[in-house]
Amino acid sequence: MTQWLPLSFIQMPQTAGEWIRIVQFFIVFYFSISFHECAHAWAAYRNGDDTARLMGRMTLNPIPHLDPIGTVLLPLLMLFSSLRLIGWARPVPVNPLRFRNQRRGEIETSLAGPLSNLILAIGCVLLLRVLLRFAPAWDVPIGFLATAVLLNTALFVFNLIPIYPLDGSHILKNFLSREATQAYDRYITPYGWIILLVLLYSGVLHIVFGAGLLLLRYLGGLPVF
Repeated sequence: MTQWLPLSFIQMPQTAGEWIRIVQFFIVFYFSISFHECAHAWAAYRNGDDTARLMGRMTLNPIPHLDPIGTVLLPLLMLFSSLRLIGWARPVPVNPLRFRNQRRGEIETSLAGPLSNLILAIGCVLLLRVLLRFAPAWDVPIGFLATAVLLNTALFVFNLIPIYPLDGSHILKNFLSREATQAYDRYITPYGWIILLVLLYSGVLHIVFGAGLLLLRYLGGLPVF
């Protein structure tokens, strides 16, 4: 299982305040992807496959989850260019044949990653609500929490899109008939990257992310603006 990352909101900082926000972003970024990948590994282990655990991937340590290109080079490239890119974390090794119930194991393992980001986003919304009420001058923790809400909402929504190779595609295929799965693999899977880039550059993903963020802010009782 791999976490895919929409990186279009990373921009070259121009001021000291923007550099601080970039540092906050990368700290939250690496923790969030570690939480996501660890959730995949834990769900696989829970369903009978200990491959990821034995390979040291059931951990919140970000180092085993980093991909030199997808989580290091591309985010840095985004800082110094106007490109919109999609990154990825190092895949968590999963052997579906070791699941006690293969269909259930694949669904739970695929769903665990995005749900972990949703849990983080909700938790940060609640903490942010408390800080804004009782300690509104605490700029640094408020900045971290706001970044975490934005990033984890984006990761949750993005990874549930049912386009290969996102987690949502693996979930969807477990509910399709054999014929529909074959059609998906023939007509969607080979063009997954192209479809995702079209969604990214067309602005559709930003609309989806924005709607998800507004909903989360509303449910958390934060100002919607």
